[in-house]
Amino acid sequence: MNIPIHQQPSPWRYLWLIVLIGLPALGWYGILDDFSSKDINNSITNAGLIYGTARGINALVSVLQGTELNLVVMTFSIGEILDPVNDLIERFSDVILLALGSLALQKILLALVSQKLFNILLSGVAVFAGISLFIRKPRFLPAMLRIFLVIAFFRFSLGLVVLANSWVDATFLDEADQQRHHAMKNFEGQLRLIETLSQKATEAASILAEEQKVLGQLQHDQTAQKSSLETLNMTIQGLDNRLAVESKKASWICAKSINLPMLSPDCPEAVKKIGIQLDGYQSQQEDLQSNLDDIDANITNSLEKIECLKKRMNGEKCHFYEVLPDVPNFTEIRMKINEIGARVGAFAENTINLLVSLLLKSIAIPVLFFYILLKIIRVNWERI
Repeated sequence: MNIPIHQQPSPWRYLWLIVLIGLPALGWYGILDDFSSKDINNSITNAGLIYGTARGINALVSVLQGTELNLVVMTFSIGEILDPVNDLIERFSDVILLALGSLALQKILLALVSQKLFNILLSGVAVFAGISLFIRKPRFLPAMLRIFLVIAFFRFSLGLVVLANSWVDATFLDEADQQRHHAMKNFEGQLRLIETLSQKATEAASILAEEQKVLGQLQHDQTAQKSSLETLNMTIQGLDNRLAVESKKASWICAKSINLPMLSPDCPEAVKKIGIQLDGYQSQQEDLQSNLDDIDANITNSLEKIECLKKRMNGEKCHFYEVLPDVPNFTEIRMKINEIGARVGAFAENTINLLVSLLLKSIAIPVLFFYILLKIIRVNWERI
């Protein structure tokens, strides 16, 4: 059987008096509001950092999957390994938004109940309830105390919940969550390294393809030059034979000056004309041979470049004095991807644990503490 509040022993009434004085004073000083606001801001910041890491991983995975076709030997392995990560992180990001929304709502409500209006209402009801405590037969005391409890619940419950949640977080969850977030950032760093290596390898493959195209053009030019040179050699050989025959027909002296028939007075104009033509063709022969030598040198250089690029893509050195190859090799990228593949299971477990922890801190634990406060209010409500 509940005893009316005005009929309860004096210590109970004085205890109520302390509550009626203390809670309005706490509201006006705002100590609870300051601590709870700081804690909720820290929670939002930490959740935001985790969300940023998750979105970074999601973006990197999307980029890597979008550039798979440029990585030749690993076209399928990247997609197969990173596709589960992409699905998990997308769902993770969606749920983190829910947690951030819950924290943002708590911050807004905390700012709302910290307004002076609640302090004024709480103080006013406390004054009337305090006066009614010491009246012999108060008619409105139970109602005033219940109104006071309702206003006090709305004024302080959220701040108390935030502080209690912060204590649970700091005591049981925060250290593990920091380790999980650090593991996520390491995973993001590995993905970023793979992205960098794959971009460089793709650029190297593009350079190799371009160099092979240049080599093909040089070889085409080489074939054309050789064909022209062979045709010219045949023409020169024919003119040379003709010059020998015609010079012998002219005179013995002309035949002896076959190399310079244009300067011999004993050679007829026809022989001199053949000599001039032969001299012109020989000059063309020298030019063609010089061009062919240049093309051959360029082909040799191009072949060396292609061989060097292929070696570097395989992780080898072009020369013994090279310290490190300039181009990342596909073997190195494959090794990094295999490492990522080996860590996918641990990453999934770590991500799920972090997600559960965030949901606990942003939704489940606050609801639990609200429930506990409501039970306390209900017990005191029945005592009034």
